[in-house]
Amino acid sequence: MRNLHKPLLVVTQTTANLSLPSAKNVVKVTNVNRIFPLIHEQQPFGIVLDYDYLGSETEKILRRLTVNPFYSKMKIYCYKSRAHTKVDGLLTVLGVQQFIYANTAKKPKANIAGRLLSYVFDGVGTNLVDVVN
Repeated sequence: MRNLHKPLLVVTQTTANLSLPSAKNVVKVTNVNRIFPLIHEQQPFGIVLDYDYLGSETEKILRRLTVNPFYSKMKIYCYKSRAHTKVDGLLTVLGVQQFIYANTAKKPKANIAGRLLSYVFDGVGTNLVDVVN
């Protein structure tokens, strides 16, 4: 029963046309200023940060997530278009637990959000039902 009722927070610009069979436990965020209020409202089990969309904001978000004990149980995933040794090393030190690369994501979909969500949910094994905007 782990994570069945807790959502996954996905921070990405691409949110249209998610072609997932079901996605109740997904909360999409396109505004960086809404990340932490939504974490407090939704209390997600994990967060997926789109590095290509957030850029240097990713580091600031990760630092805030790792210094506050409130966020300590949340899983942190990072979507990137390709691997980069130095950047990935820094992000790992800052708290990223798993990287999702565009070329290795399972079940490619029409957009980035669909690919990374299917990859994360295949790995986590969470049951999805409906998309929350």
